[in-house]
Amino acid sequence: MASDTNGGSGGKTVLNRRNAIKSLGVTGLAMTAGCIGDLNGDGEWPSRQVEIVSPWAAGGGADRTSRAVADAAENHTDVSWNVSNQTGGSGSVGMNAAANSEPDGHTLGCTAPEIALFQHLGIAELGPDDITPIMQYTEFPAALVVHQDAEFSSLDEWISYGENNPGELQMANSGNGSSWHMAAAGIADEAGIDVEHVSYDGASPAMQAVINGEADCTAVGAAEVAPQVRDGDLEALGVAFSEQVDSLPDTQTMTEQGLDIEIGSWLGHFAPADIDDETRDAIVDVYESVYEDDQFVEFMENNDFMRVQRGPDEFSQFLDEQYEYYGNLVEELDISA
Repeated sequence: MASDTNGGSGGKTVLNRRNAIKSLGVTGLAMTAGCIGDLNGDGEWPSRQVEIVSPWAAGGGADRTSRAVADAAENHTDVSWNVSNQTGGSGSVGMNAAANSEPDGHTLGCTAPEIALFQHLGIAELGPDDITPIMQYTEFPAALVVHQDAEFSSLDEWISYGENNPGELQMANSGNGSSWHMAAAGIADEAGIDVEHVSYDGASPAMQAVINGEADCTAVGAAEVAPQVRDGDLEALGVAFSEQVDSLPDTQTMTEQGLDIEIGSWLGHFAPADIDDETRDAIVDVYESVYEDDQFVEFMENNDFMRVQRGPDEFSQFLDEQYEYYGNLVEELDISA
């Protein structure tokens, strides 16, 4: 249920009860109440801890924003929220785990454009029809980044190097068939160069590969890579978006530099496909509160994440559009997993 966390006895009661729940843990609750769950006393969702499955490694955008959602959700429910990382298969391992979980609303998943790619690439049978969309809450324009000491320090130089050394540029991505693989392939195709795509289990490992010199470049979310650019480990050559983004204020768009492409990623959360409408609506109500929660808004602003909201119906329609878009892109670029 919703709670007043800004003051008043109602909010204090909820917060104190939640702190007690966290300190007791599941075992303590079972000893106290004689069974696990029904913390609200009315059988309604949520009756125990909620887990969000992030399908990529800790430190990336999916992980960090999911943890921000979980933290804010604790302000609006009586239970604790947890994030687990289940990586592999370009995100299909974690998304499948959430999609196939008990449809009681206590296991949710984080999803991205990959959900519209798996079937086209033969990675997994999982698709938009196999989940219940809850909310999209952000999007990420792709940024092309290289090591700060790379021999190319501009988009033009990167393209020239690729033209003169076909197939030699190693481009890290967050998994074969992932949205960042698609972004990298799209950027390279628009530039007219051949690159070698190298897969990692998430955007964070892909960025680290460039920092460590294992790969020459990567295309990941502008907000995700902004801290490494500010720290000087990486240099951003361009952003594949319609306008310059706040997270990389000194980086031109690729269109401004003569490369006409806009591509990136987004994140949202989902429940299993066969969840009942009443539970789904209860989850959506909490997520709407989370989206406007001061703690969540502050996190997103402080970490350069765009806030973009699509509720369940709009998100469902968007997923269908993404499925068609990526199907066409896979065919056009002849990409295989």
